[in-house]
Amino acid sequence: MYEQTLYKIVEPIKPYVIKRLNKSKKWEYGYNKEYDVTVISRTGQIGEIYEIQNLVIALPLEDNSYKRSNKKAEQYWEVFEKRKELKQIKTIFD
Repeated sequence: MYEQTLYKIVEPIKPYVIKRLNKSKKWEYGYNKEYDVTVISRTGQIGEIYEIQNLVIALPLEDNSYKRSNKKAEQYWEVFEKRKELKQIKTIFD
């Protein structure tokens, strides 16, 4: 049966190279001739690399989201304390 695939996840760059350049945030926005990849990350770090019709695109690195626990039952929402710098700001409601 025919299976349509518009994209695929590829690894044209070795993982240690990605890790090294992500650490120092050396990836520049735009086309990278050395690794034949188009970087669309403005932060200088890349995550997954997709190939769409022979166009290789490096996506931005995902941020680590804050989780209290891996178990669904132990997860709940909690208000974060304001930082000291933000507490000093006066508003019209004070």
